[in-house]
Amino acid sequence: MRLDGKVAIVTGAARGLGRAYAKSLADDGASVVVADVLKDEVRETADELVAGGARAVPAVVDVTDAAETTALAAAAIDAFGRVDVLVNNAGVWGDLERVPLMEIDPNYWDFVMAVNVRGPLLCARAVAPAMIEQGSGRIINISSMGAYMVAGVYGVSKLALNQLTYALASELGPSGITVNAIAPGPIDNEATRRQVPAAGMDKMLAGTLVKRLGSADDIYGMIRYLASDEASFVTGQTYLVNGGYNTRL
Repeated sequence: MRLDGKVAIVTGAARGLGRAYAKSLADDGASVVVADVLKDEVRETADELVAGGARAVPAVVDVTDAAETTALAAAAIDAFGRVDVLVNNAGVWGDLERVPLMEIDPNYWDFVMAVNVRGPLLCARAVAPAMIEQGSGRIINISSMGAYMVAGVYGVSKLALNQLTYALASELGPSGITVNAIAPGPIDNEATRRQVPAAGMDKMLAGTLVKRLGSADDIYGMIRYLASDEASFVTGQTYLVNGGYNTRL
């Protein structure tokens, strides 16, 4: 499932899992637009990909801003002539405040929903015209197992993202565009280790059927499939990639 000739946009790609996804897409032959609100890190990531022989450009974007997401799509087309894949990875989790919904500041609610739901919608709307003109495209939303757990505003936002995935798939399917979501389970990365205490990490490990935490490569395997031509008949789905953790819920 090589992706030679494909052009992919990855949001939230300056660091962490998004950076790993961007690098793996480049390794599989795709040209990559590295998009993030972190202007220094996003340029560093793009430069690193280029130094490794990839075709990549940076794009500084706030995914909650309609004008900036439109400019993001335009930058991809200016650089590479088309857009084949959008990975909506940008989201709020690693530093999320754990506030009961009965106590949450409405402005904080709006912030989380804006990044986790409005952002993917705006990015999808921005790339859709180019994909419609091509008659093909892949939109991949990074959701979370938290959508099926009691997880405050984060869980609410990710369940909303799953519904957005289905709705967009319904609207864009006739134009040859597929829209799917990936809901990762417990992933061993810097953000998880920062947010979850050691005892919590042990609990997550015990809850998986395969008795290990996931990695960026585990999630990327599903991204690669959904971005490939082999997945042209797959749309409107949310895939749990969590080592069987959902059986413990």
